[in-house]
Amino acid sequence: MFGDKLVIQLEGARLAVDTSAVAGIVEVDGMPFLPGRTGFVSGVISLRNEPVTVIDLKMAFGAWPSPTKGTHRVIVVRDKAVLLGLDAGEAPISFYWAEELKTCPFRKGSGYIRGEFDTDDGPLSLLDWKTLFEETTRILHLEGGRG
Repeated sequence: MFGDKLVIQLEGARLAVDTSAVAGIVEVDGMPFLPGRTGFVSGVISLRNEPVTVIDLKMAFGAWPSPTKGTHRVIVVRDKAVLLGLDAGEAPISFYWAEELKTCPFRKGSGYIRGEFDTDDGPLSLLDWKTLFEETTRILHLEGGRG
């Protein structure tokens, strides 16, 4: 929980993922349009010849979807065979180091947030990307069952 974090500054919120889970960061010009798109699944990209389902972080947290045009930073997270792309759009990315977090109070979260650190710069929300992956799988399964 207190390891180094990659931080996505997304419209007033700071979302963090463990750097140990980051498989790569891919910049794409425009996110491909998915016909019949529902939920927060926004597309598919390739990371080292592996397909990666991408979700729109803004939509996952109830905001309007990111525009399909423009540069998108996709943070690809991995745990064993599970890959998920987190579309941060053009949001700034930075790091918070484990040493900085050791003295920060931590409280448990809910939903897509595992918990929150109280830092000198304000709250730092630890993203529960595995729960996001499970929801993405559910959405895709429901979509595949139509027709």
